[in-house]
Amino acid sequence: MNGGADGTEGRWEERVRSVAQAFPYPPTPDVAGEVRGHLLREVRPRAAGQRRRQRLALAGLLLAMLLAGLLAVPQVRAAVIRALRIGAIRILEGEAAPTPATPLPQAEMAPELAGETTLAEAQRQAGFPVRLPAYPPDLGAPDRVYFQQMGGPVVVLVWMDRERPEQVRLALHQLGPGTFGDKVQPPVVEETTVGGSLAAWTEGPYLLEMRGGSVDVARLVTGHVLVWAEGGVTYRLESDLDLEEAMRIAESLE
Repeated sequence: MNGGADGTEGRWEERVRSVAQAFPYPPTPDVAGEVRGHLLREVRPRAAGQRRRQRLALAGLLLAMLLAGLLAVPQVRAAVIRALRIGAIRILEGEAAPTPATPLPQAEMAPELAGETTLAEAQRQAGFPVRLPAYPPDLGAPDRVYFQQMGGPVVVLVWMDRERPEQVRLALHQLGPGTFGDKVQPPVVEETTVGGSLAAWTEGPYLLEMRGGSVDVARLVTGHVLVWAEGGVTYRLESDLDLEEAMRIAESLE
């Protein structure tokens, strides 16, 4: 076939170009642009997340350095305390519990307290069941009963020492709803349990109203204090007994 002689090949090429130009091809996608945008979308969040993590890490490091610097100051370190909350009483513990230079005097005569009343009247005013210990078996009924208001109802039961009638043998404070008190860095704090509930074995007096109308801290018994809470009432047992005996008394309340 000799297409070139009669010009047939040239006319065919022109026809192909003409048809190709008239054919409605779809627009060519911007593949390079799509790929570039996808890469940017992937990189930017990762970079932003990385910067955010770096800022958080830096802030944490600065905070740790600040705390370390503060704790290096003895006065600040001594002020960092743990609060142990048992019912109405909050015990604030520090690094070293100070021992008072002059111990608070023992209130040898229970009648120095204000609000002396009968057990039945205290029960009526308290608004909660006033419980008595069944241990030790020879304890019997309290010799003195007091009712006071310390933000809420407080009943104080006092047993006198039979061999030394002027001395208090045992004192049981029952603090009703609304009562509150703090013990700041008491000399001894040992966590224990009474009837499965958290309790504290510590020392220190309690705020009480005296007969003259003044409110002061008073210690009825020179010894330890067992503090626990049950049924919305906070109990505070003052005695010169050891922890085991104090817990037996606490768990005998009825």
